[in-house]
Amino acid sequence: MGGRHSLTVFRVRGIPVRLHYTFALVLPYLAWAIARTVPALARLAQMSPAELVLPPLALGAMLALRLFACVLIHEFAHVFVGLRGGARVSGVTLMLVGGVSEVTEFPRRPIGEVAMALAGPLASVALAVACFLLLGAVWPPDVRFGLHYLGYVNLGLAVFNLIPAFPMDGGRILRAVLNLFTSRVRATTIAAWAGQVIAIAFLLAGAYILNWVLLFIGVLVIVGARSELKMVRSTAQFEGITVGQAMQRFPPVVDVEERMPMLLERMRRELRTTYFVVRGTELVGAVTLEEARRSQDIEDFSTLDSAMRRDVPTLAPEAPLSSAALLLRTTGLTCVPVVQGRSLVGSVSRASIAAALQLRDAAREPGALREREAT
Repeated sequence: MGGRHSLTVFRVRGIPVRLHYTFALVLPYLAWAIARTVPALARLAQMSPAELVLPPLALGAMLALRLFACVLIHEFAHVFVGLRGGARVSGVTLMLVGGVSEVTEFPRRPIGEVAMALAGPLASVALAVACFLLLGAVWPPDVRFGLHYLGYVNLGLAVFNLIPAFPMDGGRILRAVLNLFTSRVRATTIAAWAGQVIAIAFLLAGAYILNWVLLFIGVLVIVGARSELKMVRSTAQFEGITVGQAMQRFPPVVDVEERMPMLLERMRRELRTTYFVVRGTELVGAVTLEEARRSQDIEDFSTLDSAMRRDVPTLAPEAPLSSAALLLRTTGLTCVPVVQGRSLVGSVSRASIAAALQLRDAAREPGALREREAT
């Protein structure tokens, strides 16, 4: 998700919207798939295919783009409800499987996670209802065809996402409801196993009728369930530790006017591959070894301002340490900046997280406790 394999195209309230490289693969396929079924879809809409003005492929491309716009609305419904409940979101990415909200911190209360997960399907239902209501007006044939198609697809998207299996919204709803009665790890374990039972049903049905879509959904659910369970189990070890407790006070910084060859030399000398770009004390971006090498190949004397990564995810000192661990896994950065206000105050790396965990575990040992009490 996000990171080096995605391109940021715009922002909504500061949240970057990215296109993953797989989006470039699925969009033409989806346009082709819609174009192939235009005659059948027209008859379902009680229209004659001869009424349509646009060629099938042009109509398919138009509807594929509008479908991804609906997916984006679905994802931002999750985002905005989640933000109201205390969630933190680093971006939204459109990719092969649709849309993915990159949540670095879920709402603290399980009921907040239920609301966040339900928001997406409810937004899809609202879009479907809007399309069906608009069908009552007089429209050109192509518009009526598009409204009919998007209405039923959004309805299907809502129902599909309510399947109680990760990575669909229904799996998160099930986990949040279970979390009301048990721990998050146990709730995720139960939800993941339930999802894998459903996945097996999809796989068996897909193999029986030779339907690759059902086979794909089954594999997606199994991978999503195992990934979610692994992530929750790994983040459980960070419980009770904040980013501020694992933060290194002197992050690796470089001025925005610095020249790229000088930064590369500094990387070799200091054995670092990630630097935060600042203007005064304000964080404006980050440069990794990959960006530095790519920029040097283009222009030996380019400044960091022209080559740095601008959409850098940040953390507050009071954020849970699990958020930092997630960002380190998903962004390609070797350390994540910690910001207070607009100023860079520190950074968190895998090494500092490991040190914080060791110190926490040492403090729990009886010997360590007695020593602390004696002082």
